[in-house]
Amino acid sequence: MKNIADIFYNPSSTSDAISQAGEMFLAIYKAPANEHNLNNHRYAAFLKSSTKVKSDLSSLPPTKGAVEQHSFRLYLQIQQWLNNQLPPDQWGWARGPYSQWQQMTR
Repeated sequence: MKNIADIFYNPSSTSDAISQAGEMFLAIYKAPANEHNLNNHRYAAFLKSSTKVKSDLSSLPPTKGAVEQHSFRLYLQIQQWLNNQLPPDQWGWARGPYSQWQQMTR
């Protein structure tokens, strides 16, 4: 767990490292020990939920793309707390004519 946090505190972490760290953190928190792919876990949870009379899609884990975007925004926030100013448009935000907004997942 500490290794994952270290990636978010490192001002020179790559986007790939941040994406993988975010996925590993969520896998530790939610996925079974034998599942290493977040999208596979989401699909298995969907199949399990769909067999119920009343399925709750809000209980599904996020997609890999959603975790990646969240991890980028988390990384940017931590770096701002540490007074490391990084360009927001490289870390999950898009610049609009009047403000910034979150990028959609890929």
